[in-house]
Formats: sequence, structure tokens, C-alpha cells
Amino acid sequence: MKRCSIRPRRLWLWILLVRGDYPAAHAMCSRRLQARLDITALREQFERMIPLDWGPVDPIELEDRDEWPFVYVVLGGDVYSEAIIIESFTLEDGQARIDAVEFGRP
Repeated sequence: MKRCSIRPRRLWLWILLVRGDYPAAHAMCSRRLQARLDITALREQFERMIPLDWGPVDPIELEDRDEWPFVYVVLGGDVYSEAIIIESFTLEDGQARIDAVEFGRP
């Protein structure tokens, strides 16, 4: 799988989360991840990390380096930043899907 072919999808997933479209974000996850993390749990984990009173999440930046086995998504804020680590991807029905994710900075 080419890394560049999934870059727009993973950024779009986290923009959807920041905008609160959890069903759309959940649909971009693998079936395995969906089984472990339903829409409610996805929303709860994200909102535990980025509370509703956070304000605008800006900037949203990808740190994707060939030497890393993961993608680090920086979510900026006025006071501090958070991150989501996308640990792995899979192909399902010809579509790249997020297969493992960690919420919060390491």
C-alpha cells in the first residue's frame, strides 16, 4: 500500500472528528476497529481528550515520516496541543481504513 494514497483519508478522518461527525469518522475505520470502538466510545475518547470548551482545534497537522511505523496527528489549541496516533491501516473492499489508533500524546 502506498503511504501517499491514504494521506487525505486519515487527515479527513480527524477533521471529521473535530467537526463532530462521529458516524462518518467511525465509517472510515476498519471493521475490526469498529467492533472494538463503537461510535459512542469514539466520541467519548475524543471528547475526553479535546473537551467541548477547548475552542477551535487549529492547526491540524500530520507528522508522517517514513522511519516511523505510525502517523502522528497534532491537534492544536489555544492553551496546549493534543495528538492522535494512527498506528496501522488496512485495506477493506479496496479502501484504506484506519485499523488501530491511540488518543492523546505519548
